This record gives sequence, structure tokens and C-alpha cells, in this order.
Amino acid sequence: QASRVAQPKLFPGGLPIVSPEAMKAVLFATLVGLASAGSLKARGADRYPVYSPGAGGAVETCEGITCKPVDCKPPFKYQSPEETGTCCPLCWADSIKVPGDRSWAKGVSGGVGMNN
Repeated sequence: QASRVAQPKLFPGGLPIVSPEAMKAVLFATLVGLASAGSLKARGADRYPVYSPGAGGAVETCEGITCKPVDCKPPFKYQSPEETGTCCPLCWADSIKVPGDRSWAKGVSGGVGMNN
């Protein structure tokens, strides 16, 4: 005689009926996963490491970067890496106004229209 395999009970529409124990196990696994993801996010594991001058150890992201000397001409002023949060110093000006140069766009139609 061939043994018969018991068919799972199905809801209308073909979805299997799941036991309460199985549903509890899935719920528990989901909650553990969410809690561990929240814990990682709270510790900042989802962000790229940022520059931390003088932090040392594994946090130092500027290790191995060499900076060229900068000569800042007015109205630019020298900004140290500690002031700017970068690995190298910058020449920075707070009051530079640069007009947008759109002369290159003269005679440009804006592209090809939609084909509808």
C-alpha cells in the first residue's frame, strides 16, 4: 500500500492555515530582527564614518591623505581642517557673489519635444 501524505488545510483562495505556534515563532523572529536593526541604527552603524580630527583609532578617516599647501588670495581666507570638517585646509570666502553664466545656452531650444 502507498502511504498517503496529509494535505494541509487551506483557507478559501489556497492559503495554508498556519498553527498559532508557527505564527508566534515568525512574530518573535520579526521582533528580534527589528530590535537588532534599531540597535545598529542607534549606534550609527548605518552611516559612513565622518571626519573626526584627533579622534585616532578606527575613527580617523583622513589617514593616508596628504594635503597640498594652499595660498589663499583675498577675498579668500585660510580655513583649517578643524574649522571645515575636512581632511585638508581650504580657501574660503563668505561674500563671493558669482553671477550665473547662461551665455552658452543662447539659441538652444531645450531639447526634442515628446513624441505622443
